[in-house]
Amino acid sequence: MSFLLSIAAKGLSWLSGGALDRVLSHLEKRADSDNERERISAGLAAEELKAELESRRAARDIVLAEQGWWVTAMIRPAFAWPIVIHSGAIVADSLFHFEWDVAKLPDPLGTWAGWIVGAYFLTRPFEKAIRGAFARRAR
Repeated sequence: MSFLLSIAAKGLSWLSGGALDRVLSHLEKRADSDNERERISAGLAAEELKAELESRRAARDIVLAEQGWWVTAMIRPAFAWPIVIHSGAIVADSLFHFEWDVAKLPDPLGTWAGWIVGAYFLTRPFEKAIRGAFARRAR
């Protein structure tokens, strides 16, 4: 079968006076240029991904450096612990009838305090678990 195709191609080449060779060489050059264009775009996409990964690593390094600094590490506890201590004083005063006379927080602050304590104590374990999972995966 391939023998017949080669004979037919040679016959057409002879009849067309080399036009078929020119068409085929043009198609080969076009395919080569398309391949080169795709190779270049793939290289650009790879460089873009490398740059994105590098920027994410830099952002992660900044976050890790800030967490190691006691000022930035104490922001959440600085909001949560006074509320916890105040709530504990209210509970202790109510249960044991101390003469502290601790007043509850005004209406919007009481709601906010609940959100703050919930956000700190309910999300912190999940944050630690996720961070530990990523640390194990990085090793």
